[in-house]
Amino acid sequence: MAGDRTWYLDTSVALRVMLGHDAGATAWYASTEPGTVVSSRLLHLECVRALRRDGLATRVADEFAAELVLLGVDSALVAEAASIRPHVTTLDALHLASAMRLGAAATTIVSHDRTMLTVGEALGFATHDPVRG
Repeated sequence: MAGDRTWYLDTSVALRVMLGHDAGATAWYASTEPGTVVSSRLLHLECVRALRRDGLATRVADEFAAELVLLGVDSALVAEAASIRPHVTTLDALHLASAMRLGAAATTIVSHDRTMLTVGEALGFATHDPVRG
């Protein structure tokens, strides 16, 4: 994994890494360079909500998010997400819009969500699913 590559992390992989639910995702994350894994602040919210739903301590989401570069969510990002085609869910559109701010040329989208990966590729991104290998 090249240190000059930016990895845009989706919640579908982040939760697996945080909870140790997938060896491939955990190994991928361990191989990344500090400062190269980026996501939206939305990722932290999604992780906290999932952990709380399952009755788990949410501090693991705080600790994990502290290791990432997190991008803000603002009105302009919401407008950018609204314009993404083909259709994806609202949260995926916000993630993809955040990744678009980084630029497709040097960013790989890391997700276990097939639709997010497919649309990411349509938008010009390299993609990686460490769960599927």
